[in-house]
Amino acid sequence: MSSEAVRDAPQYSIGDYAQWSGEWELWNGVAVSMAPSSTPLHQLVSTNLAAEIRDQLRQNSECRCVVVCETDWHIDSETVVRPDVSVLCNGLPEKHIDYPPALIAEVLSSSTEVKDRNAKRDLYQQQSVRFYLIVNPATKSMEVLELQGGEYVQQPIDEGTFRLSLDNDCQLVIDPESIFPR
Repeated sequence: MSSEAVRDAPQYSIGDYAQWSGEWELWNGVAVSMAPSSTPLHQLVSTNLAAEIRDQLRQNSECRCVVVCETDWHIDSETVVRPDVSVLCNGLPEKHIDYPPALIAEVLSSSTEVKDRNAKRDLYQQQSVRFYLIVNPATKSMEVLELQGGEYVQQPIDEGTFRLSLDNDCQLVIDPESIFPR
């Protein structure tokens, strides 16, 4: 779509978004149709990742972070996204996420890969999401991006695992092998 077409496109707000049926996100006032329902592999990988994170967060009674799936994040009056997996460390919101998650994971599919690797990556970086995981079920691989100095930097996966420190009380050690089906 040309920049002229985007400039002339209708601008929507969260009020408009709340009235829509179907699956949508709202990016800077532009309606973005979400892909059809995810494949079973996509959902399995997303569920496995969320369960692994949940189990580790529960092991530490001092940790107040929680993991949620497919929950709207209202960034501002013109931007709403729905990450596959989000880790929230500043309380569980009543209706929708209203602050930057500590971690977001997007599970790639052929219909979302370009958005997840580009537009969402840039958006999450701008919104100061500390960790962004890009999970690829097709290659059984994971990219771990950490916000450093306002920019995402890819982190190494050492000996098959990676460690994340969400805050002083919440540490995660993720083995990507445990996320993908055998």
